[in-house]
Amino acid sequence: MRHARFCFCYLAGRKIGVRFEKRKLLNHIRPTWVDDADPIFVTVVGKVRGVNQFAHPECWQGMVQAIEYLSKLKDCVPLLLLAMPDHIHMIMIVPSRIGIGKFIERFKRVSGYKRCIDWQRGGFDHRIRDADNYREKWAYVIANPVRAGLVTHSDLWPYVKTWKRGEG
Repeated sequence: MRHARFCFCYLAGRKIGVRFEKRKLLNHIRPTWVDDADPIFVTVVGKVRGVNQFAHPECWQGMVQAIEYLSKLKDCVPLLLLAMPDHIHMIMIVPSRIGIGKFIERFKRVSGYKRCIDWQRGGFDHRIRDADNYREKWAYVIANPVRAGLVTHSDLWPYVKTWKRGEG
C-alpha cells in the first residue's frame, strides 16, 4: 500500500485538497547498454535542508579524503566534487561492478565516518551522455555557489576539487 500526504491549499479563493504521493526512491541501476566510461552526475543531500553540514573546512577535507579513498579502491574515477552547505555534487565515473547505488552508499558511509552526517536516503544520479551534456553539468555544478548567493564568482568558492581523468 502506498502512503500519501493530503493537504489543503487555496486556489483563486477556493479551498482545494491536494494529494502528494510518497516519493519513490531511485533504483540507480545502470542499463546494460550504457558504457562504463560514461561519467555520472551525482547529488547527495543532507537530511535537513538549509543546514550547513558540508561547506566548512573539516567536513570538506573529509569529503575529499572519502572520494580519494574510494578512488584508490577503484570504486570511482573522480572528476569533480563540490560541497554546498546542505548537499554535495559529484561528477565521476562509476564502474558497473560497483554500481551507482552502492557507490552512493559507500560514499556516505566513508565520508560520514566520525562526522555525524545526517544524510537523506539515496541520492540523485544522471548519466552524462555526451561532451555537450558533460560541459552543461560541469557548468551547472561550478555555478551553484554563485546562484545560491554564497560567492560573487565561482573561483572564490573554496569547497570544490577537480581531477583530470586517470588522476584520482
